[in-house]
Amino acid sequence: MKPYDFEYIKSKINEYNCLISAKKIGSFEIKNIKNPGEYIDGYMYRKKGNLDVSILELHGPDNIWMRISPMEIESSYMFIKYAKGVVGVVGLGLGYVVQELAKKEEVKKVVVYEKEKDIIDLYYSSFKENNKIEIINEDAFKAKGKKFDYFYVDIYEYKLHTKVVEDFKTFNNLHNIEEYFFWGLEHFLLSCRYEEIVWVYVPELWMDISKKIFVALQESDLLKHYNQLDETLVSEVLSKFKVVLDE
Repeated sequence: MKPYDFEYIKSKINEYNCLISAKKIGSFEIKNIKNPGEYIDGYMYRKKGNLDVSILELHGPDNIWMRISPMEIESSYMFIKYAKGVVGVVGLGLGYVVQELAKKEEVKKVVVYEKEKDIIDLYYSSFKENNKIEIINEDAFKAKGKKFDYFYVDIYEYKLHTKVVEDFKTFNNLHNIEEYFFWGLEHFLLSCRYEEIVWVYVPELWMDISKKIFVALQESDLLKHYNQLDETLVSEVLSKFKVVLDE
């Protein structure tokens, strides 16, 4: 069941392998990694196996910023599925989320904030200009305020941080945002303890997508491979969100 259908994942990886070439510009480099390992590191799970595909990676000066991998495809699936209207994205990466959003008829415009010019140049070395996509080369935290139907912050390098709460406050103060998402939202909510989350006002759409992705994980027989997040960190993030969401 999508997003955990491995044939669907392989088709997406192969699609972008054909679109994006290995290249280096400035401090950033796209690499195509053959046979990445004996484990599949997906969104909320890790299991032994090999999809028999090569993985595109975006390497920065000190770390890997993004991969077009099961993790990326599965974790962005719900946001892409629900997004419509004018959509804001913080973090361009390899362009997967942006391209998938632009394919949707319900999405009228995608505004992307990316402060690294080299990443933007790498993107345009693979993709043509698209009238639906506007890439703004500036620090998203200093941008001019806009109105967005959906907004997605994807700058956390596949990890949960307390920073997600600070960024939630910052971007909602900066922009007029109808629906706000951040990377790892569902994993965070599904890792919360019931006795803690029951006292927090959680946006309805956040709960809805978390329930749906849990069902998909369960129906794909991946619950036995589930990766629980650190309980202390989850509790800390939730307690900070409680203050913000209850306002």
